[in-house]
Amino acid sequence: MKKNLLLLSLLLYATYIFAQETDSVKNTVFHFASTRPSFSEGILLVPSGKAQVELGAAYSYFDGNAHEIHHPDFNFKYGISKYFELRINGDATTYKSGDSRQTGLHPVFIGVKLKMIDAKRYAPGSSFIGGLSTSFISTKNFRTKYVAPFFKITMEQFLPKNVGLVYNYGLVWNGEDAKPTYNFAVAASYTKLLKCTTAEKQHQIKYFFEFYGIYPHGAKVDIRLNNGVSYLLNRFIQFDISVGAGLLKNSPRVITSAGLVVRFPKKDKEKSKKKD
Repeated sequence: MKKNLLLLSLLLYATYIFAQETDSVKNTVFHFASTRPSFSEGILLVPSGKAQVELGAAYSYFDGNAHEIHHPDFNFKYGISKYFELRINGDATTYKSGDSRQTGLHPVFIGVKLKMIDAKRYAPGSSFIGGLSTSFISTKNFRTKYVAPFFKITMEQFLPKNVGLVYNYGLVWNGEDAKPTYNFAVAASYTKLLKCTTAEKQHQIKYFFEFYGIYPHGAKVDIRLNNGVSYLLNRFIQFDISVGAGLLKNSPRVITSAGLVVRFPKKDKEKSKKKD
């Protein structure tokens, strides 16, 4: 299994290497604000007046022939202003272990993302993500007793030569008791423009590698590694794929995901008036 995981990781990296653009002087990287496909998240918000939909499927395999399948993960975002973003996210999940199988919709999360500090040169910027889980928007088998809060602090640095660094720390409650689950993440990324990039169309590939942990209070910590590639077809559509693995006994042996991000452009009011 580990050999297969290594081969998949090398395949992803090879895809990134061979799709590079050689002339990066005439063009600049477009920083696309997307949560997918990593566990870690950067500081950027969806632009004001624009909506964004992020959809993906994920699969995790655990020791003991246990499987976790997300079908799909979804995240809806809307930019209220350059400092404020509204977001709704959740997942439909199947858990399978031996002859046991359970499928349903987990409580949907409703929250916001706030810009706090702009990134400047080598100094990191920062954003705040927070909100509540809605126990009533879920299937009965995954419904929780209470509405539960969550929050995350994100920090990001935009370094020379299209390198980025991201740091996250957050807490989320499960809606059943007062014990939080702590999570943290550190990620590095490298973005490269493709040869087909023009002034009108943006084509770029972003490779990321991350180390993250999930620690339910009073339980065992779960440490994981993940890496992947996202392909920006233009300034409105992104495809992604990732593969990773857990480092501890209770962590998943294999983690895979693939998805799509679509941003809907803001209508130009002046153009629409002229047409009328």
